[in-house]
Amino acid sequence: MIAQNLSYEEQLQNNCLAYKLLKRKLRTSYVSQLIKSISLPEIRDIYRAIHHGDSPKSGLLPAIEALPQVRESLLYLSLFASLYRSASPVDIRTKMDVPAIIFAWDFFCQTFPNQIRERRPYGKVRPANFSEAWVIAQGLTIDLAALQYCESCHGEYIVIYNSKFPPTCPICVMDNLRKKESAQRII
Repeated sequence: MIAQNLSYEEQLQNNCLAYKLLKRKLRTSYVSQLIKSISLPEIRDIYRAIHHGDSPKSGLLPAIEALPQVRESLLYLSLFASLYRSASPVDIRTKMDVPAIIFAWDFFCQTFPNQIRERRPYGKVRPANFSEAWVIAQGLTIDLAALQYCESCHGEYIVIYNSKFPPTCPICVMDNLRKKESAQRII
């Protein structure tokens, strides 16, 4: 363990936070970036202990602009981002709020219990895992994404800069598409 002159209580708080994040299968590199007092090999050991010997996921970290593969995914991403903003007492555009991310993710998972897939192939419901949820929160903080207010439907929606989707409200776009499809069926 990397002590860094932390009190015993601070070490316990860091270990507790690491446990909460790793229990939700956050990528170990993100945990290591957040909690500097625990070495990466020790974080990996904690992960294996929590998940009964399973190794942490390796490979490329998710990129926020790659999360929405279909327009409907933006609805779910917007919902998660809005939950996160609502759960946080701080300005999420300037600072990540870890307890709010955990709360928003747990609520999101309770809302869509059979839709969350931790491994590929992912469905339309995104974020598909806690690491993707983390990337959304991180993107909102470092200006890779923003929450916007829709004047038409009065909802919040996420705009992901450099995404393949235009910065429009996905609720209104999906509603307009449904109306067009219904009108064409009537004709």
